[in-house]
Amino acid sequence: MDIRLVSSLTDDDEDRFASVLMKAMDDLLCQLSVAYHLRIDTTGGTVLQRSRASTEAEDVEPHKGLM
Repeated sequence: MDIRLVSSLTDDDEDRFASVLMKAMDDLLCQLSVAYHLRIDTTGGTVLQRSRASTEAEDVEPHKGLM
């Protein structure tokens, strides 16, 4: 999944919003048994990243349509 957000925020406001958005997405995704990597690049050059490996994902059978 690739999500892009284009806004009219200033660089400073965008940096603050990016931190809040990163935390909210991380809080939501950590409740699921999925591995994920989040990355936000702001116009001002700030890069925020979070990753989580899921140990439970190894126990899940692949979807039959993917085999």
